[in-house]
Amino acid sequence: MAPGSRAARPGTAEARLTAAVRRLQAEVDGLRRAQHSRAVIEQAKGLLAGRLGCSPEEAFTQLSWLSQQSNIKVTEVAAGLLGMAVPLAVQDPAPQMTPAADISRRFARRAPAAPDPATAALPSVTLLPEETTARYHLTCAAMGTVDDVHHLAETIWSEGLRHLGATAVLIGVLEPDGAVRLVSTHGLPRSVASAWQRVPSTLNVAFLKAVSNGRPLWITQEQAAAAGYELLGDGDLRACLPLNQQGRIFGVASIVWARDFHPDTTTRAYVSALAEACGRRVSQMLDGPGGQAVASPAAHWVEAVLESLPGSHALLSPVRDAAGQVEDWRFDLCSPEAMDASGRTADLICGRRLLDLYPHASSAGLFDGYLQVLRTGKPFTMEPTPLVLATERHQIPVIMSVRASRFGAGLLVHWRYHDAERRLLARLERVQRLGDAGWAEWNLITGEVEWSAETYAILNRDPAHGPVQFTALHRYVAPEDRDILTAAAERLRTDHEPIDLVMRLHRNGVRTPVRLVADPVVDGLGRLACVDAAVRRLPDHSGHDRQQ
Repeated sequence: MAPGSRAARPGTAEARLTAAVRRLQAEVDGLRRAQHSRAVIEQAKGLLAGRLGCSPEEAFTQLSWLSQQSNIKVTEVAAGLLGMAVPLAVQDPAPQMTPAADISRRFARRAPAAPDPATAALPSVTLLPEETTARYHLTCAAMGTVDDVHHLAETIWSEGLRHLGATAVLIGVLEPDGAVRLVSTHGLPRSVASAWQRVPSTLNVAFLKAVSNGRPLWITQEQAAAAGYELLGDGDLRACLPLNQQGRIFGVASIVWARDFHPDTTTRAYVSALAEACGRRVSQMLDGPGGQAVASPAAHWVEAVLESLPGSHALLSPVRDAAGQVEDWRFDLCSPEAMDASGRTADLICGRRLLDLYPHASSAGLFDGYLQVLRTGKPFTMEPTPLVLATERHQIPVIMSVRASRFGAGLLVHWRYHDAERRLLARLERVQRLGDAGWAEWNLITGEVEWSAETYAILNRDPAHGPVQFTALHRYVAPEDRDILTAAAERLRTDHEPIDLVMRLHRNGVRTPVRLVADPVVDGLGRLACVDAAVRRLPDHSGHDRQQ
């Protein structure tokens, strides 16, 4: 009852309305429990029908008989039978059994007699004390009826974890930038849940560790303090379990115990199995239109972003071995223009593994660089590097640069081949040498200056000293031609008039005729932003025109 409210007087309209609401709520709860039970019973009927070769109706008769013989509810008997399929990580070794004997292994004693041959193969049953497998299937059935992800954490707690003493359940999904967004919590104070609604990947929070390495993390408060982890809420022990969808980690479940709790191997396996079932249910509820699964409501725009990026970009997901170590990377999405050196397009790259397509990635430092990005969150850059790519037919020498950044649980990678640029520059250098010409660029906004190698040679300047500013170019000109260059430079600066003149350079006592062509580059505000120029050494003929 809310603070300050008072109980309704009997017989009043308010009292009748309160009673009606309570009755309807009880009916809804009953229907929900019945729905949970019906799902478990139907699964058990299918299991018995398949193993005993009987009809579903006969299978239900067998369930009812087992319930009567063992004095256990039909739902619990059904859940116990289904428990054989629980994906526990550790199970006791057992010999090969017939279906009937396999069923009886879930229970502690057999029936003394059977009413007819059909039921003779079925045992009378008593569930194991912990009822682990029954709870698993009942919890899965309960999760299947939840249609709002916000209520999922409470359902998992009430159906599958409350009996273990768990006090809080947190479910989060990955955002594209690697952060975890809480989508469902139970037992966590509202102020804490609100403050930690979105947990950036840069923070040292315990459950982010499980997301980054893809392995479950069971950690006590003392261990967390020693490791420098921040914890959400109070609790002596918490399990941080990654949520998977078709081999991809898309979120995390964190379960908290406030009191001293020491789970054994079976309990840990049970909790892990619940987390796997939770991951399946969360992914179903977060499926996008058209049936394509998404990691979070924000992830739907990842493909849209890649669609708009020019060049070769891809979203890579780590492929882990049984120990949780990254053994490869998978191309999940590619930009439309993505292409590799052998001509494979985006359609032929998506879905493939990195090392299958490019074995050189392991020895070239790419694989280790990607691992560093995943572990630290710091981008990785490989400058243009000569590589030899192995294809199905031959090997291709290329010059390739790569940049990778962490994106959710994977990487956003951009690669570029510089062979065309290298060939173009080589051709340009040959033309410059043949024509005894060079080029120069002066950025008047940033002050950056760039010269070609041939320009240094024409001006007889040591490349180790770097280029000079455009305003200092007159120092290289013979005294009798400096005024011509100064006037032309002034017109370019004030009137944005291009320069095209012949003048003589004076370096080390030698006068060399050159032709200078310079064009102004004007920005949107009408300011001179850059000067692009070319200079060519001319034959030393007397009487040449000094200005053209």
